[in-house]
Amino acid sequence: MSSTQPKPFVFVLMPFDSSFNDIYKFGIKGAADDVGAYAERVDEQMYSGGILDRIFNQISKADAIIADMTGRNPNVFYEVGYAHALGKVVLLLTQNVDDIPFDLKHRPHTVYGGKIEALRTALVPRLQWAIAESHKQQQPGGAERFSIRVYGVDVAPSDASAPFDREKIPVVKAVSRSRSFTLPIHLRNDSLEGMVGITHVYLFCAFGATLVPFEYRTLNNFLYGTAIFAPSVGPTTSYKEPIELDSFSASPVDAPDRLSEQFRIKADFPAVPPGAVEDAALSLMFRSGQSSCDAIYRLRLHSARQFHDFRFRIVIDYKPEPKTEVESARTEAGP
Repeated sequence: MSSTQPKPFVFVLMPFDSSFNDIYKFGIKGAADDVGAYAERVDEQMYSGGILDRIFNQISKADAIIADMTGRNPNVFYEVGYAHALGKVVLLLTQNVDDIPFDLKHRPHTVYGGKIEALRTALVPRLQWAIAESHKQQQPGGAERFSIRVYGVDVAPSDASAPFDREKIPVVKAVSRSRSFTLPIHLRNDSLEGMVGITHVYLFCAFGATLVPFEYRTLNNFLYGTAIFAPSVGPTTSYKEPIELDSFSASPVDAPDRLSEQFRIKADFPAVPPGAVEDAALSLMFRSGQSSCDAIYRLRLHSARQFHDFRFRIVIDYKPEPKTEVESARTEAGP
């Protein structure tokens, strides 16, 4: 039995040039058909009045917007700015990464290089997410939109249940001189309303992952000279040591991407005005005997209204500073 519900509407912003006809017909409209939606450009529609008013009307009504930024068309740029101002979910496309303007480089783009089949394949999961996100925003309290940056790498919101390509996930890459380190996180409120605050933060990874969150805990040594004695003997010295946080097994509902080891991160974000940025940190350590990581992680931020997932890949090697000749001599001579 066919559904009586109307199909989601995808409005397309792109140059009206014959070179884009097949891209639109087979790439964009084909992807919309694949997810049970319908896509239209304004030049296909019958209407009265000015074209700009019609475009604004269709942007407002659409469940999702697809915008092809190829060629830096000023009309498309203007219309995308209007859609963002309305808080619409916009999927950005381009054939050439050089066509991405500076103000939009922090937003994810599908770079398809003129390959129509590749565009259609890449668009299907993104359209599914965009339509679901749009419907979520239409619910009370559903207008929250965040973006994050981890160690200088922009990470877009992700749907944990959607299929993904490992090679296209944002990569946080570095070399650490210590077995424990901290990655800075910047969170920006991209919605038109003030953020109510993030109350819970979780990190998801595969069980047995090389890198895990930690916290510093204060430990005491009871010393007399160079020997360690029982607590009842001698003075004490305190030091901090990184200790792996306790984890638990995520429910199947929370880990459809099989990132099933879940950690509660001791970080929070206060209420943030629209467009403002707040900082936090993700403290990670190599598990015992490990010195290299190339794995996928997912950060989940919970507000009082809903949660937001951000998937990224961490590629980090532990390479301690080489010892100096003096340090090597001391090591060989003993204490």
